[in-house]
Amino acid sequence: MANLSQTGPSVQAGIKHSIYWRDTEAVEPGPPLSEDVHCDVGIVGGGYTGMWTAYFLKQADPSLSIHIVEMDYAGAGASGHADGFVTPTIGHSLAGLVHGFGTERAKTAYAVVGRSMLELDRFCRKHDVDAELEPNGYFSVATSEAQLRLLRRDVDLAERIGARNSLQLLDREQARERIGSPAIHGAFKVGGALLNPHRLARGLARVVRGMGVHLHEQTLATSVTKENGKHVITTSGGRVVADRLVLGTDAYQHGFRPFRHRVKPVWSYAVVTEPLTDEQLAQVHWPDREGFVEARNFIIFGRFTADNRLLFGGGPAPYFYGRDMAESRHMRRDEATEFLRGALARYFPAWRDLRIAYSYGGCVGMTRDFVPHVGSTEDGVHYAYGYCGNGIALTHTAGKILRDLILERDSTYSNLLFVNRKERRFPVEPLSWVGAKGLTALLAFQDRHPNLIKRQLV
Repeated sequence: MANLSQTGPSVQAGIKHSIYWRDTEAVEPGPPLSEDVHCDVGIVGGGYTGMWTAYFLKQADPSLSIHIVEMDYAGAGASGHADGFVTPTIGHSLAGLVHGFGTERAKTAYAVVGRSMLELDRFCRKHDVDAELEPNGYFSVATSEAQLRLLRRDVDLAERIGARNSLQLLDREQARERIGSPAIHGAFKVGGALLNPHRLARGLARVVRGMGVHLHEQTLATSVTKENGKHVITTSGGRVVADRLVLGTDAYQHGFRPFRHRVKPVWSYAVVTEPLTDEQLAQVHWPDREGFVEARNFIIFGRFTADNRLLFGGGPAPYFYGRDMAESRHMRRDEATEFLRGALARYFPAWRDLRIAYSYGGCVGMTRDFVPHVGSTEDGVHYAYGYCGNGIALTHTAGKILRDLILERDSTYSNLLFVNRKERRFPVEPLSWVGAKGLTALLAFQDRHPNLIKRQLV
């Protein structure tokens, strides 16, 4: 693995420190809000959460008037810079969910998110959204005997929640027949898909606009208040006065006072190579193009893009003091580039000299208990955040939950394990920063020395 202290001159010249996905489809933001409006539902946040909520509300009741305000363009946040894995994972891990909530509640939640994975494919086909979706799933892989124990544990847990038939633990040779990496010691296949998150977000924006949803891009919400029984979203261009309010800003949710200490923005990094030539592709046996995720606390993952680039991501996920989310300071992180270059070389020595075209980071929303939270406050504010880096399918599910909460439906969705659940809060600064540094060090130590700390930490 690359030495994390190697920064600066060791980093390849000519790398673009911008999000690769944004270059796959040009964005022409819609007009910002320019007047006061009144509506049934006002939504802050034009990412997956806000748009799926609007989509499902309009399906349930086309007469609803819905306005979404988004400070940049729809999908500019975590929705558009995700790594494109459509997974059933809820929070950080299956083990954490089963141990924290019990087998039956975990089983129900995984079944519902699994349904969302299937419906994403149907949505793209129905609405002609070219999200470059490949329904080939991914492998959870082990690169050591300790990680193999984690895979065996997850297979056993999957059996407990009824998914055993879809999981077969492959040994070293069987796994390398699927992904020809000398680093892989074992693997099991997980259902799901790979897609282009930016193109999905832009396609979803077009669909909800076509349904009559008012999507105001480049419209920053400067305050959210309640006046005369109505929720008021104030922006520089006007006010949205709504009967119901949804806050769906994930890593930005801490900007609203009631949620200040409930979610923390953590940075996740990725590198993307130049497109591989046919000759380069032939150097590694990877016939079905599945992605893979390494079984560790700070996961490492890899996948192909639609134009045959190799995307590698993961590794240390830093939190910066004061919830600092400034791209100007943190989009480029040379030690992350070198770490991921080292991971790529470890997995695929034949590709160790591939040129890195993009290296970038973005924030994901983390909660104290490592599961998302969806619900309603006593003041009638509906919310969803904290997908912990696994939000593509989960946000689809969250949209259905918020639909049912807003329409006051008692349903499977409104009773899922992460709905209206009491939350543990992060401490104030500097304790929050100190705690993050300590937990990061402990999790990294466990990744390096798994036999010394065998207990599940998160």
